[in-house]
Order: sequence, then C-alpha cells, then structure tokens
Amino acid sequence: YVYKLREIEEATNGLAYDNIIGTGEYGVVFHGWLRDSNTTQVAVKKLFNNRGRGGRKAFAREVEALLSIRHRNLVKLLGYCAEGTNRVFVNEYVDNGNLDRWLHRCTGEVKPLTWNVRMSIIIGIAKGLAYLHEDTEPPLVHGNLKSSNVLLDQQWNPKISDFGITKFLGHEWKNTSAPPKGMSGYIAPEYDSIRYLNEKSDIYSYGVLIMEIVSGKSAIESTVNEIEEYLVDWMKSNVADENFDLIIDPKLPELPSIKELKRVLLVALRCVDFEIEKRPKIGEILCMLQPRDLLLTNLV
Repeated sequence: YVYKLREIEEATNGLAYDNIIGTGEYGVVFHGWLRDSNTTQVAVKKLFNNRGRGGRKAFAREVEALLSIRHRNLVKLLGYCAEGTNRVFVNEYVDNGNLDRWLHRCTGEVKPLTWNVRMSIIIGIAKGLAYLHEDTEPPLVHGNLKSSNVLLDQQWNPKISDFGITKFLGHEWKNTSAPPKGMSGYIAPEYDSIRYLNEKSDIYSYGVLIMEIVSGKSAIESTVNEIEEYLVDWMKSNVADENFDLIIDPKLPELPSIKELKRVLLVALRCVDFEIEKRPKIGEILCMLQPRDLLLTNLV
C-alpha cells in the first residue's frame, strides 16, 4: 500500500517527538495510529534524507518486492511513502519491546525470559531467517541482524525487523571502513576484507545472537580495564574450559540441563566458525535445534 505523507503525519501527530520509539543511524521510528476502520497501530520508520538510495521509482520498486514477504517471525511491512525526499516504511507495531531490552535492561534479580522462552526465541529467529534465505527469490540477506532488531510480542514470539533495509542505504554504506553502526560484535570477520554481506554473514550474526540469549551478555562488553571484549571470544574460551556455570545468564529463573545447553552452544559455535564454508545453512541449524522426537512428531 502506498501511503500519502499526509496520512503518515496524521498517524504520528505530525511525526512528533513524543511519538518517537526508536532511532538509529539510518532513521527514526515513530509510533502511530492509522485512521482506518480498525485504527491500526503502526511503527513508522522514516529514513534520514541522505539515506534514501536512488529516486522515488527505484525506492518504490525495492519496497514493492518486500511487501509480499509474510512470515510469523518477520515484522510485517504494511506499506510505504515516497513523496518528495521522504522515504518511509510503515510496519506492524509489535508491542513488547525488543530482545536487547529484555536481555540487558531488566533491573530485577530475575528476568522474565525463562529458558523455554529463550529457546523458543532462538528457534523463531531461525525460522524467520530461513524464510528470508530459502523461501524468497532471490534469497534475501538481512545484513543487520542483532538483538535490537528482534521484536517480541506479548507471547514472546520473536519478529525480525529491518530485513532488506541494506538495499536502501547506498554504496557509501558498503564501502565504509567501519562495520554498520551497532553491528560491532555481530559482523562476520570476513567483512573487513571483502566488504560484502551474504547468507553466511547472517549465520555468523545469528550465532552471536544465540550466545547473547544464553549468556545475557552483550556482543561487546568493556572489561574493568576498559578493554573491549567480544562475546564470541569470551564464549569460545569458557566453552573450551567447560565453565558452563559462568556461561549461563545468572538472571535465568531456572537452569537448563547441561545436555541441552551444550547442544545449543555447539550450534552457536558452528555458526561463528572463522571458515565461512564450515558455517551451516539455516535449514541445517533448525534441524540441529529442534529435538529429534519433536521433528518426528511433526511428520505424523
């Protein structure tokens, strides 16, 4: 659906500051209410003016291709606006914050994210990524997969946001010497040399996400000496030393079995393999994550 700028402004009180629910390098996200029969809540993402690649027709063509993408673990794109220099996405509103918030900004002694909820989130993200990689033509690389881009509904179902946004950021984004903002710690090491993102770089980011969900630690953290410590390096070291009590998030209300923890960590470590060809495809990852008895049940 193509929205008029007037409709966007009506939905967001004139793109009001009070309606802002998120901001980043690429744009600002506003909460809004569409004035339709259902008074639908939406998240309106307005790209910064210098971030819209190409003209209106080129933008519209790229967005039209994304409008057909539908999966329960992907944020639904409802429409767009491309009036003048405005480049705006209108997405479904997901009302329970993002994964980053629930992993790193909970002040209580125990987080509401139980082990079962975390496993459900890990598998849900994989299913959404599998749709992008295997069920779209051509395959769609996310390129910006991180915990702040995983939204959660009231039932803790994960929905990946910002898929396809790298299409709209222009060549300067690909040619920059630094990784995309906010992706430090998630970006695959080969990006430093090839400046190119593909399905395997998404798999690397997904492996980091698994580690983050299991440990409750950020992708990069500063040590007491203000040295940046990468979660991947920290995790590899602790798995090698079998420090499983250190690996698990101390704010988990209950602990998983060591067998299940090892299985999930093995998947994560395979995803972040330095050798690109050794990283599994997302379909293989789903088979590794879902217990054999569950897979057999699905066939009956």
